Amino acid sequence: MDYYQDEMKKKELREKYKNLRAELSNADLEKISEKISSNLLSEFILNEKKISVFIPISKFNEVNTWLIIDKVKADFYLPVIGENDQLKQIHFEGKHQLKQNDWGILEPQFGNEIDAAEIDIVLVPLLTIDNNGYRVGYGKGYYDKFLARCKKECLFVGLYQFDTIEEIDDLNEFDIPLHYCITPARVIRF
Repeated sequence: MDYYQDEMKKKELREKYKNLRAELSNADLEKISEKISSNLLSEFILNEKKISVFIPISKFNEVNTWLIIDKVKADFYLPVIGENDQLKQIHFEGKHQLKQNDWGILEPQFGNEIDAAEIDIVLVPLLTIDNNGYRVGYGKGYYDKFLARCKKECLFVGLYQFDTIEEIDDLNEFDIPLHYCITPARVIRF
């Protein structure tokens, strides 16, 4: 599906794609998540890697990353907002360490932290992404700040329910493009 309209800025795109995701039924979201998971697992060797992965926020109809976490034998790290609005990465030991925060996000309550420079792959949440790998997130810049701290060899992989848009109109110098995007239909390399 291509929902692109000319001259769209991040704020408009954010609103549009939040609404499109809200229209997805649970069954549709699960099918989409299964296809994204399958495409990711067929394209990348994830076993034995250090992977930053987000836990899906169900009220925002995010991609179900549990389908990946439950299938892959890797060291998964979960993002937690730390000091100065920097994302910390905490080792995922199991669901027993998770607790819902004030925003409805499951976060680890304890665990070992890893430096951003040690992560091999970052699975990145997004609302939409353009043909150059630039994404629109929720607007706080947490992921762009985190990706800037990762090592040069780290792969940034977006997980996305729809198809890319042509271009985001109002990028800035802090926006960091992704290397790949996994959709239900394809794997895109930027």
